[in-house]
Amino acid sequence: MIIEHPWKSYATVAGLSTAIYYAVIGWQYYLPEIKSWLGQRHQSVQHRENISRSNDALAEQYPPEIDDSILVDDLSEAPAWQSEEMFETAEKLSTHLISEIEEAHSKEYSKPDLILMMQMILKNYSVLKGTPFQKVINNRIEAECAKYGSIHLSEGEMIEVWRMVV
Repeated sequence: MIIEHPWKSYATVAGLSTAIYYAVIGWQYYLPEIKSWLGQRHQSVQHRENISRSNDALAEQYPPEIDDSILVDDLSEAPAWQSEEMFETAEKLSTHLISEIEEAHSKEYSKPDLILMMQMILKNYSVLKGTPFQKVINNRIEAECAKYGSIHLSEGEMIEVWRMVV
């Protein structure tokens, strides 16, 4: 008897055996936890349905009143980081970092040298620290480092990059 695809048969038998083994173990040792988990899941679905029904009833009973003066005030006072100038600054920094990381890769900088170089660059762009642009810049740095593959920075090292150099 010759089996046409022996590895496929082996994988199927191994997978089914593993599934049966873990089902028996789960049934034998973890049945109370499984029942409580399924019970909580069922209760949470019912709870969400009850809340949505009560919210719909409240919405019909008390329609929302909108104060137009609040909306106008919210639109006129945008946070400082949402200005066009900040966006242009972030774009300029991104372009600068792309060229410097490429140069660092070609000159084979070490990780501490790369971090120091980025700290010196970010020193001139300190207005972006603590804004949502900081996360965007961090993503750009990670993408560029991954692009060249020579140096990868951890989360702690990314925090270190934003520390100011004197």
